[in-house]
Amino acid sequence: MAEIQTLEELYELAVKEIQGQMGTITIQIAGIPKISNSNDIIGNCVQEWIPQWLEDNGLNLYSNEHTQQFPDFTATIDGKVYDMEVKCWNYNCNPGFDIANFDSFYQTIFKDPKKLNAKYLIFGYTPTTHGFRIEKIFLKNIWEITKASRNYPIGLQVKRSRPYALRPYAFHKRPDDSFSTRKEFVEAIAKARERFPLDNSTPEDSKIWVEKVSMNFKELTGEDL
Repeated sequence: MAEIQTLEELYELAVKEIQGQMGTITIQIAGIPKISNSNDIIGNCVQEWIPQWLEDNGLNLYSNEHTQQFPDFTATIDGKVYDMEVKCWNYNCNPGFDIANFDSFYQTIFKDPKKLNAKYLIFGYTPTTHGFRIEKIFLKNIWEITKASRNYPIGLQVKRSRPYALRPYAFHKRPDDSFSTRKEFVEAIAKARERFPLDNSTPEDSKIWVEKVSMNFKELTGEDL
């Protein structure tokens, strides 16, 4: 196998080797085996299996030492560092995984806007009678799996009248509905912050946040949002 040099090449290898493959998860007690097709069990096990496959194929994956901070992993391929998230969900349903904790993400992006370039490696599986099938694999930017929702400027899980987590939309069905740029995504985050302000904050604070994120991103990457 040729040496993997980019995250895109690793994604292409995942599509070639894993997409369409069948899997089984079996529990055995007292010599009696049982194949599980429970969504929770499949999702958790696939989520644990993927990082091991990535490491076996040349990607050095390191978990974020701050478990509640975005992103979950830092990955290194051929000396290049990527911020990365690995997700999976039942492809028969709309994606229901958390993208990031909203408040933590808001703070993290202000401190280090390079993390807006984090990549999402996403596996869609379908349960079967005797296990599951890896139906589709995606490599996405964060703005490509998000859009305005019916109630909010961006997909949000709200608990007790406070934003808890950023949520994806059905990007596998309607990929063209997503935000088209990082800037659109960042502006939607700011609008959501205005809907759910921090203590003693004003609408002007979110506008300043966008300006500083944009300026710092340009300084760190040489790119516009």
